Amino acid sequence: MPYTEPRGRRFRVRWKKADGTYTTGTTKNESTGDYFQSEEEAYDYGVDQETLIRLGLRKDRTKITFGRFANDWYAGLALEPPTMRKYRSLLSGHLLPVFEHRELDDLDDGEFDGWERSIVRAGYAPRTAYDARSLMITILGDAAPRYIDRNPAARKRGKGKKGEKRVQAYQRAAKVWPSPVESVLIAERAALLARDPDVFLMFATKAWTGVRWSELLALRPESLLADDMLDIDTKLYELSGFYLGYPKDGSLRVIDVPAFLGVLLRAQAQRARPCSCTPRGEREDLLPVDGDEEVEWCPGGRRYLFLTREGAHYQRGWSSATMRPAADGVYPGRDDKRWPRPPRPVLADTAVYRPAPARGRAQVLPGEYAWPGQPVRKPWPKAERGVEFVPPRGRGRPDYASWEEEERPHLVTWLPIRKGLTPHGFRHGHQTWMDDTGIKKALKVERMGHIDASMSGRYGHVTDGMREQLREVLQAMWENALAERARLWPTSQVPLLDAALAPWRDGTASKVVSQISPRNRRRARTA
Repeated sequence: MPYTEPRGRRFRVRWKKADGTYTTGTTKNESTGDYFQSEEEAYDYGVDQETLIRLGLRKDRTKITFGRFANDWYAGLALEPPTMRKYRSLLSGHLLPVFEHRELDDLDDGEFDGWERSIVRAGYAPRTAYDARSLMITILGDAAPRYIDRNPAARKRGKGKKGEKRVQAYQRAAKVWPSPVESVLIAERAALLARDPDVFLMFATKAWTGVRWSELLALRPESLLADDMLDIDTKLYELSGFYLGYPKDGSLRVIDVPAFLGVLLRAQAQRARPCSCTPRGEREDLLPVDGDEEVEWCPGGRRYLFLTREGAHYQRGWSSATMRPAADGVYPGRDDKRWPRPPRPVLADTAVYRPAPARGRAQVLPGEYAWPGQPVRKPWPKAERGVEFVPPRGRGRPDYASWEEEERPHLVTWLPIRKGLTPHGFRHGHQTWMDDTGIKKALKVERMGHIDASMSGRYGHVTDGMREQLREVLQAMWENALAERARLWPTSQVPLLDAALAPWRDGTASKVVSQISPRNRRRARTA
């Protein structure tokens, strides 16, 4: 409640603000400029101001525009470059164009729902609109109580369509994840699409460790520790170059790898190559990055386990461009007004050829086939149901029908394996595998780099027995996946996978004795 005090022949009143502190007070009505004529009038004025504060209607005397406050707020941040970039993009693209010249105490809580929906109507994704509103909430939250009494952008609880919220919750829960054999099949396809056998091991590592994409790219020979352990202490992130930093949320950890993966990664470490990065200070084509003082830029010359064939780091978009056709069996289309491109099926050649002659085309070995086939990068339309398919001809498309029979490729199109799978879906899959096979919570939390703030998380710890159980389960999943793959086709065009399939092809593979509990054994073998 307010209180008054005499000031000479006048009375000053002070009232409580939203943060619980009191104002410096005033001896006159701020609206009319008239001095209080009595102590009772001053007290009543203070009561009115506290009522306005509770209702969110009190206007602060300090005036400042949103643009000025937001720019000062942004300049004071000390976050990682990706977060700084995201905030800058949302500010310049959605917040400042609408609110830059508005005074903070003139912002009304009734205008933000419509503004958020207008972003979606303009063609942006709902997540973009949600993030823009969330950033506005964060900024205005820091403006209170100095400039505003409460946050007008805050979302109201219980508002919005209940059905939409349930759909969004279902979509989050229905994140696409692969089974072990699907992981092997997709990794094999990805290696064939990239024409790089190392890609198979890279995706297999992601599936059987659950590491984040940035952590996977940062793996170096030194990351391999004794006793089949992997040190996850660095991430590699692309942002106008590549920088090194700690894993997300500081989740440094050492994780176990199954026996097969330890062997493959040690062999990969022997072949590790230095990256071809140019030190950032020597490049003039890179734009400055906010927050770059917080990170270390890749200086070049460091050896990494996974690089492109040219010795570069995998750039943003590469994984999706490879994953989409590998998982979906279709090259994604492109919505572009000038250069639109419809989705195209992945065309693959399953023929096996004799050695190529000095002149002319190589001849096909009769009765020999390769599966799933080498992708043929030729523009090829999708067949329409009920319409006779005519093989395309023209620029960039060979007229296979005119070739000699013994030279013609055996063309097939890939079917989808797991539609919608993203590289991050391997991480969801790894967590699900552990849940399905009864791995203890303490080990799962540690392995995924999460934090368990519950009482069990505080007092629970990881034991050697838990680690051994996890290694055996992951090893059994790998061997079961290979057995399933061998039943589909006994050989592979990816050398690493072909070597792993040899025991099943030769009939020397021992029966897999799974360490998975009987309740989950069937799913683990057939998923």
